[in-house]
Amino acid sequence: MKANDILLLGLKHKVTAIAKSDGHHIWSTEIRGGLISGGDFITLACDDSHVFAYSGGHLHCLELSSGQLLWTDELPGYGFGLASLCVPGYGAAPDNAALKQLIPQRDAEAVGAATTAAT
Repeated sequence: MKANDILLLGLKHKVTAIAKSDGHHIWSTEIRGGLISGGDFITLACDDSHVFAYSGGHLHCLELSSGQLLWTDELPGYGFGLASLCVPGYGAAPDNAALKQLIPQRDAEAVGAATTAAT
């Protein structure tokens, strides 16, 4: 299966590869994060053969075709938080274009909620 045929989902300590054509799960790999909350959110980036996943202070590399965990870096000294990943030539995650779309939507929802609360 080619990289363009796969959708990657990172959620609750798992990375899952899903076939775009029919939605079946190709593989799912559990990854560990730190003890700090926030491990439910997984930042993902990939190239044609690897998936890079950050969760709870740990960076992981998985094989795109199988989900096999290739290595983990506990990133000593970096602490915890939301991480940005970028694979040169492939883009960044979270993607700036996606974030730009979410901000106006969030602001519109906040205005709508404020208007509703005022009436």
